[in-house]
Amino acid sequence: MKINVSHHVQKLIDHFWGPSGSVLIHILVILALIKFVTYTKVEKAPEVEVVIMDPDATDLEEFEKELEKMEDLPEVVNDEMAPPDVAMDQPPDVENFAAAEPDVDFAALDVQNDIQSPLVMRGLFQGRSASGRASALNQYSQKWGQMTEAAVLKALNWLKKHQNPDGSWSPNKPAMTGLALLTFLAHGETTSSEDYGQTVEKAIRFLVSQQDAEGRFTKIDQPGSYAHAIATYGISEAYGLTRVPAIKPVMEKAVQVILNGQQAKGGWDYDYKKAARRDTSVAGWQVQALKAAYIAGAENAGIKEAMDKALADLKSAFEPESGQFYYTDASGHRNDSITAIGVLCLQLLGHAGDREARGGLQSLQGTSCDWEKPMHWPMYGWYYITQAKFHQGGQSWAGWNAKFARVFVKNQNEDGSWTSAGANLDKNDGKEVYLGPVYATTLAALTLQVYYRFLPTYKPIAVEPISQTDTNDVVIEIL
Repeated sequence: MKINVSHHVQKLIDHFWGPSGSVLIHILVILALIKFVTYTKVEKAPEVEVVIMDPDATDLEEFEKELEKMEDLPEVVNDEMAPPDVAMDQPPDVENFAAAEPDVDFAALDVQNDIQSPLVMRGLFQGRSASGRASALNQYSQKWGQMTEAAVLKALNWLKKHQNPDGSWSPNKPAMTGLALLTFLAHGETTSSEDYGQTVEKAIRFLVSQQDAEGRFTKIDQPGSYAHAIATYGISEAYGLTRVPAIKPVMEKAVQVILNGQQAKGGWDYDYKKAARRDTSVAGWQVQALKAAYIAGAENAGIKEAMDKALADLKSAFEPESGQFYYTDASGHRNDSITAIGVLCLQLLGHAGDREARGGLQSLQGTSCDWEKPMHWPMYGWYYITQAKFHQGGQSWAGWNAKFARVFVKNQNEDGSWTSAGANLDKNDGKEVYLGPVYATTLAALTLQVYYRFLPTYKPIAVEPISQTDTNDVVIEIL
């Protein structure tokens, strides 16, 4: 009897495949659907390399050899638009005025306990975190950030070491303390900083203690309008970055002094006088202070209008033929330092594309950064020029960055401080030197922090100022 094996095997397969095959197909379909519905491509987050440098282990000569391999990026200079500097009236001497007795209840200034959550820095301040600094340095420093950051850390350590027991720096304690506080805040160092928290807290407490009942940090006379604005600038950034509630009324009282001292046409003068004279140099610090307070959330009535008036005043000091800004008016002089002040203020006020700002930047194309043959008041001038060019960006910034970064790093003292380049000038022209190392060191460090201190004004950023119900997020408005 012959058995058809293949026939029986086929019948067996058919018998089992019916129910089993159906189940298997359904399982496969379900698995495929699950994979289709739940699969999401995971984007790799951008990596930011944070390099912590040893400030004492930097070799500038070796680093410069590496930089020489980079393409040279000169500025485009239009000789007709870059007239030579003329002599500048010296900013006033900075004296050590006796401070008013404090009228503040220090029990209310609970710096540590008032901080409810970790600081989140966004908008213009987004570069002040460790990762933000690393990213900004990588994007804007053309590799010079490796050296400039080491120089900045040495400067911060020097400032910490030379802080007075009362939390101040000398001379003219309100002004120098304001500058030093700005330097630490620019690096993202707040009261919660592991290395510099106590230094920052003591500086804030000192400035609070110096404010009198009318809101002034210093006697309002020459140079009180400078010193008061600088101290207000520092307090405003301190509130914006820490959100300590007790600092807010201090900031607003200080801002009110600036608002009350503004002239009808929008300018400011020594002593906050309301006469015909207006002063671009004085206005520079008032605008920076008002802008910082506004972004921090100051609720003073008329602060926005005051900035609009300041814009009109600054534009009135512009000379179209030279592209420069006057120190006072058309009967006065003009130079690169004053022009940079005008340009930076326009940029901070949201008018970087206006004719006056563009003309000023054109006139600054040929400016120099020569430590041996510096301009008058060099640290002051380079502080403003560097910021103006940074906000401009492009080839002009690249060319200037290659100049100033190298010069500043080379001329830092071994202990981390700077002596103004004006030391090489005679006593009259080099007057800036006599303001001391705190002045030179803070301005130099702030200049080197330009890469991350503020987001460039040509970058898109948030458009809302801080509301009083916000969290610790720092949201910035460009006017």
